[in-house]
Amino acid sequence: MATEDRPVPLPLRIAGGLLLAAGGAVVGGWIGHSFEAGGLPWDDALALLMGAMLIMLGGAMAVVMATRPSSVPKGCGVLQIVVSALAGVMLLLPLFALEWLSADVVMIAIVVLLVAQSAANWMLWRRADELLRRVMWETSALAFWALQLALFLYAAAERLGLISGVTAWGMIGILMTVYLLASVIVTARRGLK
Repeated sequence: MATEDRPVPLPLRIAGGLLLAAGGAVVGGWIGHSFEAGGLPWDDALALLMGAMLIMLGGAMAVVMATRPSSVPKGCGVLQIVVSALAGVMLLLPLFALEWLSADVVMIAIVVLLVAQSAANWMLWRRADELLRRVMWETSALAFWALQLALFLYAAAERLGLISGVTAWGMIGILMTVYLLASVIVTARRGLK
C-alpha cells in the first residue's frame, strides 16, 4: 500500500472536522452579522450565502487534496479549488467591492475572474477522468432540468399576475443554489466523498 493510500488517522480526521466546523462557524457568524447589519434584500443574502459556501467548498477541497491526494484525479484538485473559489469571489465582489472600488473597476475584475474561471473549467474538463466528467455532466443536466421546470412555473405565475418579477441578480443566486444542490445529489449518488 502506498503512503498516499493509507487511511487518515482518526485524530487527524477529528482535527480536520473541527477545523471545518470552526470555519463554518466563522462564515456563518459573518453571514448572520451581514444579514442583521445590512438588512440585505433576499437576492443579496442568497448571493452572500452562495459565495461564502463556494469559498468554503474550495477550502474543504483543499483539505481533501492535502490529506487524500490519491483520491483526487491528477491535475484536477487545484483546478476544482480554483473554479469553486473564483465562483464564490465573483458572487461576493458586487456586494462588498463597491466600498473600495468604482463599479467599472469591479465589473472589469469580474470579467477577468470569469475568463480565468472559464479557462480553469475547460482545463478541468480536459484533465478529468471519466468518473469526474460524468459527475460534471450529470450535475449540469440535473441543474438544467430543475431550472427549466422552475423557470416555466415562474414565468407562468408572473404572466398570470400571481407573483412579481425577480431581478437577474436574484436569478443568478437561485441558479448557483440549484447547481450546488445538484452537485451534492450527483456526488452522493456516485458515492464520492
